[in-house]
Amino acid sequence: MTGEMADINKTFIVGDTYDFDIEQFKGKPDINLNKLIGFYDELENLMNSLSNINGITDEELDDETE
Repeated sequence: MTGEMADINKTFIVGDTYDFDIEQFKGKPDINLNKLIGFYDELENLMNSLSNINGITDEELDDETE
């Protein structure tokens, strides 16, 4: 939060919580952040592929996370 997101960091106080969306991190110049986003995208694609191969629906996946 002190690098790419320093401007956002200034709006929070200790103890605040916020749910970031992956899209908020895309397009930033930080190499490490871009590598993590690449891994995230690969993992999402793999999970989608496995779901398709095994006939698992989005609703079934949503039920598992609740």
